[in-house]
Amino acid sequence: MDSQQEWTLTVGPSQDSTTDGAALYIVATPIGNLEDVTIRALRVLNLVDEILSEDTRKTRILLQRYNIQNELKSFRVHQIRADIQYALSRLREGMKIALVTDAGTPGISDPGSHLVREVRESLPECPVVPIPGPSALSAALSVCGWQANPTVFLGFLPRKPGKQRKALEEAGSVDGVLVIYESVHRIQKTLHFIRETLPDRPLLIGREITKIHEEWVYWATGESLPEFNAKGEFVIMAGPAREKILELD
Repeated sequence: MDSQQEWTLTVGPSQDSTTDGAALYIVATPIGNLEDVTIRALRVLNLVDEILSEDTRKTRILLQRYNIQNELKSFRVHQIRADIQYALSRLREGMKIALVTDAGTPGISDPGSHLVREVRESLPECPVVPIPGPSALSAALSVCGWQANPTVFLGFLPRKPGKQRKALEEAGSVDGVLVIYESVHRIQKTLHFIRETLPDRPLLIGREITKIHEEWVYWATGESLPEFNAKGEFVIMAGPAREKILELD
């Protein structure tokens, strides 16, 4: 699709049984490439009364691309109690609300899970509807080449070294794939720490997944630490120990 092409969404008959009355839609949005959004996600974003977004600047780019003009409001982690109460009040009024994160699927390493939990506890009759789609977690697992079951998702590791080591050691006891998120500011330090704690596991590092500068680096045990000087968000996957990989062949 030409990036300059105008795209108009036509909403047809609803395929969701929850569109009559209040509902909270958990809508997955692209992690980079705007063409990865699903048709269902676009339809839901167009039909709801309001969209709550972790990063309105990024969400507005998506909405403008697909000519969606619904009301957009911040859902901020630093004011999460107030924003949750706002969302609950809107749902009590019978509104349909869509929740999106800055990229990917809400509820995975972002404040979305707090809202979902509060809705289930405070408004048990209100449907919470997943609108599945892009996720850095599933995208990375699909190209790692390791058996994805079991997988331990750690998200962003704790910042304190003691808690970080404990989290890695506990997860490392599982014979499966470990998935970790990291930012460019801490990627080198985190990779050093993972290699030190889990020396027998190969690593696959994804940077800027689905974006223009997408990059994948395989770091086998015994090799020098790769250098990442470019900006980007990272997904680190620690595969099974070499002995486990050989057993699966």
